[in-house]
Amino acid sequence: METEEDSPVAGPTVSPLAACLRNPDLLRLFDYWRSKRGGRLMPARQDIDPLEIGWALSRIFLMDYTPEQGFVYRLAGAEISKVFERSNLKGLTLRDVVKPGRWPLIEGAWRKVVEGPSVVCMTGMVYYGVDRTSAGERLLLPLADEADGPVTGVLGMTVTRWLTDDVPEELKQAKVESRNVSEIE
Repeated sequence: METEEDSPVAGPTVSPLAACLRNPDLLRLFDYWRSKRGGRLMPARQDIDPLEIGWALSRIFLMDYTPEQGFVYRLAGAEISKVFERSNLKGLTLRDVVKPGRWPLIEGAWRKVVEGPSVVCMTGMVYYGVDRTSAGERLLLPLADEADGPVTGVLGMTVTRWLTDDVPEELKQAKVESRNVSEIE
């Protein structure tokens, strides 16, 4: 029997992202992020404690964001680094690891995190920037050093499976949904 502590979604209410995300670990990370807001629109990077989310470490990434550099990896779990065939992504920009011709589409989805600021969820082919085909879900959560922004970082998690057969048409491009942080309780 699942206890509330084991439950992927803390508390008795359904997550406001349940309509676009199905993976219980992503919903659990979203609830963790919400719990760290402390009455602010977004938590700060220092509010995120990897020891509190040990169950997710291999699949999460933490990035810094500045308008000049864009998204820069601070931390990437082993599963994330493996996708990009690197042992460590620290210090690399998102643009450094994505295939050049695919960058404009990827950047458009990621910029929503900053411009909203918004929580962004993606479903379908979540690793468009690599040469293999995946089906999964990704969650991008904005972080801000100041209570009302601007966004200075991103906490994210990707859950995926790699496809080897013909790819269904609906998975050939990720579906991207965003929700402004001001709309999230």
